[in-house]
Amino acid sequence: MIETENNFIEIDTNKCKMCYSCVRVCPVTAIKITNGFSEIIQDRCIGCGSCVKVCSQNAITYANSIDKVEDMISSEQKVYALCAPSISGEFEDIQDYRKFVSMIKALGFDFVNEVSFGADLVAYKYLELFHNSKGKCHITANCPVVVSYVEKYHPEMIDNLAAIVSPYIAAASVLRTKYGEDIKIVYIGPCIQAKKEISFYDGIRKVDAVLTFVELRKMFSLHGVTENSVEWSEFDPPIGGKGALFPISRGLLQAVDMNEDLLAGNILVAEGHKDFSEAIKEFEMNPRINQHLNLFSCEGCIMGPGTSSGGKKFVRRSFVLDYARKRMKLIDKKKWKKDIADFLPLDYSRSFIRDDDHRFKKASEE
Repeated sequence: MIETENNFIEIDTNKCKMCYSCVRVCPVTAIKITNGFSEIIQDRCIGCGSCVKVCSQNAITYANSIDKVEDMISSEQKVYALCAPSISGEFEDIQDYRKFVSMIKALGFDFVNEVSFGADLVAYKYLELFHNSKGKCHITANCPVVVSYVEKYHPEMIDNLAAIVSPYIAAASVLRTKYGEDIKIVYIGPCIQAKKEISFYDGIRKVDAVLTFVELRKMFSLHGVTENSVEWSEFDPPIGGKGALFPISRGLLQAVDMNEDLLAGNILVAEGHKDFSEAIKEFEMNPRINQHLNLFSCEGCIMGPGTSSGGKKFVRRSFVLDYARKRMKLIDKKKWKKDIADFLPLDYSRSFIRDDDHRFKKASEE
């Protein structure tokens, strides 16, 4: 894997067999052929990872954060791991979620926390936004790939993007508010575009590094950490609630019991790079659409490009649901409500890039 996160997806020309699979799958024409080899056009790339997933030669790689994280763990500062709830779908080989909490701590992390609490907070912000939209339609900004796609290819729609941070950024804000700004935070999740997104935040919203699930598995292997080598351990507070459902496409709606009745509700859901991009195009072209869009570049976060290859969508979905059920049975609802009340007043607003238009200009008739 490459070491820089500026050109965070690259193609190894020594491995590339010029099968053109990456060229065909790229939803934004961000791969060109130069001197007989494929090359990523970095400015056009939205970080969806479709090329990474489709490359049979493993020639396409993304920025490696393992060494950076190892250095943090070796430092004197406290290091917090923020786990995306889709981790339960990734580690279907581990039967008790408390074991992967202990395995992460065995790597040297001081605390292991849940992004799902950040998802709870963000869900409340969306509930408030949708209920007070006054006829304006919004596109959720939870998926950094969707945000990048709108910024680069549908800039007229930027004002429709919900100005609410991603759940893991919200969770980082909570940790720095609760434990102090002088800590290190590592987000562990399925998304590779998050490696670029974290550069847009600082202060209490700062996330110092992003590890994909694939990278986490490599760290387990490097350090000889297995399920059988550790005792179980619970997540550190604050504990999340229904935000554990976030990695499933309608999970955000379920987190705060938003109305999904087809006649009464006003939220459309689309997932996968073909459907989400088509939804945005139709949304832009038809002003009569009076629906909010909840969009995911992947088929839910359970199928992100940072997950292990060969994973089955519906198997992972079932594991996430099972994990959420277990968490809800154990949660101290009184304490959870207090935590929500304490941290909901934090500022979870965000801004967007408005000068990054990468649409191809229409050719003249000549």
